[in-house]
Amino acid sequence: MRQTFGNLQGHGGPLASELSPPPRRVRRMAWLRARRRGHGLAGCRRGAVAVEFAVASVPLMLMVFGFIATAAVFNTWSSMQSNAQYAARMMSTGQITNNNSGALSSSNTTATVSCSSSLKSTQIEYYACTGLPNWTTYSVTTTENCSIPNVTVSVSSSASTAAIADIEKIFSGITIVAQTVMMKEGSCP
Repeated sequence: MRQTFGNLQGHGGPLASELSPPPRRVRRMAWLRARRRGHGLAGCRRGAVAVEFAVASVPLMLMVFGFIATAAVFNTWSSMQSNAQYAARMMSTGQITNNNSGALSSSNTTATVSCSSSLKSTQIEYYACTGLPNWTTYSVTTTENCSIPNVTVSVSSSASTAAIADIEKIFSGITIVAQTVMMKEGSCP
């Protein structure tokens, strides 16, 4: 006996319409069942998943933005440290002999200035400020101590502005500082 599956009508099998109800009917039946169990989203599985996602996504997003903020602070601090070391090396070897206040001398041993475009390449602070991330402001302090003899270059910034997006204010009120102290090579003024 040969069976054909193309046309189920007339061979004693179920009709094609009896195999699966139309989609509209299925949706209506599911809606009625959900309505009997509870109202709206509370009784529907899709509603439960939406509520679970809303509850779980808030801490997840806070963690993601917290990681991004922490990475931005460490990136900024790393750049600050590198620039402070370079400026201190330039100052300690005598390659640069001027700070923002003028030529280094026994009366002009320290200067503090904010990083800006007005700094000149003949000033120590210029090398401490070059190439730093531009989303925050920096303050540079240079000191030459001839009694020890050493030089100190310190770069500081607010951690909350360095964090780019400090949503939970974790870094508020914190100052990040990169400081380098090097021995003075050659003679002191």
